[in-house]
Formats: sequence, C-alpha cells, structure tokens
Amino acid sequence: MDFYNWLMRFKDVSLPIGDLARDAKSDRSFPKGNLDWETLEKYIKSVNPQNPELEIVRNAFNYYLAEKSR
Repeated sequence: MDFYNWLMRFKDVSLPIGDLARDAKSDRSFPKGNLDWETLEKYIKSVNPQNPELEIVRNAFNYYLAEKSR
C-alpha cells in the first residue's frame, strides 16, 4: 500500500492526520505511488514553502513507514 492510500484510511478522523488526508484527497497533484520522504517533502514545500504542517506530514509518513515494515 502506498502512502496516499494508507493516508486515506484517516480521512474521517478528527485529528491532524485526518486534516492531512482530506487535504491530500482534494489535491489532484498530491504525489501517489511509491515515494520517499524527500519527494514528499519537496512537494509539500513547493505547495507552501512556509508550511507549518510539515511536522505533521513527517510524523504521518514515519507512522506509515513503521506500519509498512511490520
């Protein structure tokens, strides 16, 4: 499962990860498929260089990697 599809499991959650999932769902340019942190970080910074949610994205990606490695 790629990060985008993993993230969509949280789209109905009333937490920052849910906000991220809803933002990703509404963003047609959000990267999909197998990607690494550098690619995702570059995309997030290109959309909003001052993105205060970057740490939320990083945490979500780390949770994804941890779950994927199980």
